[in-house]
Formats: sequence, C-alpha cells, structure tokens
Amino acid sequence: MKTVFLFLSFLLLSVSATNAQWNQYQTGVPYSLFAVDFYKANIYVNAVDSLGLAVGEGGTVLRTTDAGEEWTRVYTYNTIWLNDIKWATPTVAYAAGMGGVIIKTVNAGVNWTMSRPYDTPMHTIRGIAVDPSDPLKVTCVGYAGTYITTVNGGSTWNHVHRTDLPWTMHSIDFSPTFVTDGRGIIAGTDGLVWNTTDGGITWVSRNSRRYDYLNDVVFISPINALICGNNGTVILTANWGRTWDSLPSKFTSEHLRSIDFRWGPDNNRNATVCGDNGTIFTSNNWGNPGSWTDVSPGSETRHFYGVCLNGPTIGTVVGEVGTGVGYEEGVMYKTYTNGMVGVSQTGTTVPQKYLLNQNFPNPFNPTTKISFAMARSGPVMLTVFDMTGKEVATLVNTTLSAGNFEYEFDGSKLSSGVYFYRIITNDFVDTKKMSLLK
Repeated sequence: MKTVFLFLSFLLLSVSATNAQWNQYQTGVPYSLFAVDFYKANIYVNAVDSLGLAVGEGGTVLRTTDAGEEWTRVYTYNTIWLNDIKWATPTVAYAAGMGGVIIKTVNAGVNWTMSRPYDTPMHTIRGIAVDPSDPLKVTCVGYAGTYITTVNGGSTWNHVHRTDLPWTMHSIDFSPTFVTDGRGIIAGTDGLVWNTTDGGITWVSRNSRRYDYLNDVVFISPINALICGNNGTVILTANWGRTWDSLPSKFTSEHLRSIDFRWGPDNNRNATVCGDNGTIFTSNNWGNPGSWTDVSPGSETRHFYGVCLNGPTIGTVVGEVGTGVGYEEGVMYKTYTNGMVGVSQTGTTVPQKYLLNQNFPNPFNPTTKISFAMARSGPVMLTVFDMTGKEVATLVNTTLSAGNFEYEFDGSKLSSGVYFYRIITNDFVDTKKMSLLK
C-alpha cells in the first residue's frame, strides 16, 4: 500500500486568536477528497480520537490510526466518487457516493466490501447518518429525493420514494440523544431544510430564511444545530430544527462546504467551517454571532470540502486537488495552533492601564505585530477595518487575563492600502491606523 497524507490537519485552540500559520505537505494522492470522519467514542470527553477515514474521487479511501499524522490509501474504485464517510462502531464504517454506491468496512477500515452497487446517477448519495442508538440503522440522502436506509447493517438497503422529501438533500445528522428524542435534520438545495422528532418516520419542511444551497448540518447539542451553505451562509437553531436564524453579519462570502463541532476545554464548544478558496473559520462559542475567527491559510486558493474535529484541540480538513510536485495531487496543511499565530503574552508584569500600541513595522508587507495591554482580565476584541469602515478581519475575540500581549497580523489576503485596527474591552476602546504596501 502507498502511504499518503491527508489534505489538511490542524489543531483547534479554544482561547487564541487568529492569523493562519500553516505548514504545507504533499498528499501523493491525485484526487480531491470530499469528506473525513474520525471515530468519536464520546464527543464530550477531552480525548483525541486516533482512528480516521477520508474519501474522495477515484473511490479513494484513506485511513489513519494516529489522529491524522499519517494516512494510508486502503481502497480505490476508479469510476466512482465517494462523497461521505461515517463511522458506526470502532470497527464498522460506511462510505457512499455516485449512483447510490455504498461500501462498508467491518475491520476498522483495513478492508472494504460493496454493500450497495451502482444503479443510476440520479441516486447519488451526498450524506450519511448512523443512528446513535443502533449502529445497524443507517440513513443516506442525496440527489432528487434519494433516501436510502438499512436496519440490518447494510445486509439489505431500502430505497424509499418519499413524498415529504422530493428535493436534493446534501447532509443529514441525528441528535446525540436520538435514542430518546428521535430528532434529526436534513439540509438541502435552495435553502431547504427538514427536521424529524420521530426517528425519521416523518420529516417536516422548515423555513431556513435562506435560498442558498445548504451543504452540511451538525448537531452541537440535543436542541442546537448549525448548517453551513453557499455564499457564506451559517444558520443556527435552538429548537432542534423547527426555526432557524442566520448570523446577523456574514464573516465570509465564500461557499461553505462542511461544518463540525467538538466539546473543548473550559466547557466551550468549538465549531469549525471550511469552504471555497482555502476558507476556514473557527468559533469557540457554539458558533454564535461574533465568535468566528478566520484561520484560513493565507496563500491557499483551492477549495476545502470536508472537516472533522477529532478531539478538543485537533481536527482535519480535506479538499481539492491542485498542482503538486511533478503532477496534479492533493496537499496537506498542518498546524499545531489551529492555523493561528495567535496572541502571545509578553512578560509577567501586570500593566497599570490599558494600552493599544502602534503596529510595527508600519508600513508593512505582509505581516506586522500589534501589541496591547490589559489592566484587568476580561473580554477583548481586536478587529481590522478598511477605509470604508468595513470589517476585514477579527483578530481576537476571547477573554484574556491581565497582562501585555502581542499579535502578528498577516495581510497577505488584503490589497495595499490604509487600514484601521480597533481594540474593545469592558473599560477601554482605541483605534489606530496602519498601512499595507505590497
């Protein structure tokens, strides 16, 4: 077997702020990757999940046993694209894609067998969900009302033509307490979203208040869920999918393809979303408004299609094939700081007053350092605006202790010009000007 590396692996820090710092590696796989999943024994335990799978073009299945450090290609089906992958138990997982194909492993991803053969392109599967209370029950959704289920671990599959789900569906997820509440959500084309409270017996169409494609859904509690979609769409529900609210202001206009969450340190919930043109944002506050931070690799323009958080501080993103060394291949970006250079504390002296210093160097190209002082511990926000007053970056949005801090800002994605950076705390607000010259 050929050892390969996954497209993107990164650490998620719950208290930090941003400016992406990535180390790039080649995957050696000449295919785009569309989805990644780690076996999560218990998403509320602060432990790293080591066993992962990723799928993509060419029927590619990649496997890792060391939390994403190294990946091995374990399966190839050249004429089929695999669009999603889900673990059911520590040894059983399902992958699905074009033409309704479903493959299955019963030995933790080492070997794979055909569970459901190709039938027609109209039955292409986009999303998989496993019943958290019964790993033998699996639901797949996809094109033009495709709704395929099994109740016996894939021994037989039932393709149901449902009148309540006539449209293309992109993603499905079940509540972590599905065994008692029967809650599930499906996200689909043109802003369509459905929810169930009876284990999928009936699905009710809900108003997402969006018309964009909704690409991925994830429950973050038995009642809360997030959906990401095209044109920077992120919508939230606090009543298991009955009603939905959009974030009051978009943090990106890129199409967002995948979203995941993980319980992190200090009882916060980390959410990460990825999308087109190398876009990655992370939140350490349930995905709520104002909590999203840009951690995108500064020079990456390829699209990211799948994200999975396999621990309180670690996760993986997969995506588009691009130009590699000698031929078209995927790449891997790896960071140990969630893609963040972050805020670093300087010295041990507690300052007597708040202060925002002039960035240095100034003018800069493309990086500069911004330092500030916190006289007391508390929430702090550090943002960057252009000349029109439009916010172009949120650098810090967290709680910091009293002390002196420094942040390295990377302006490689911005155009040359004059920008302003502003600090806001409970007791202090200040703004300064800086110039980016490329």
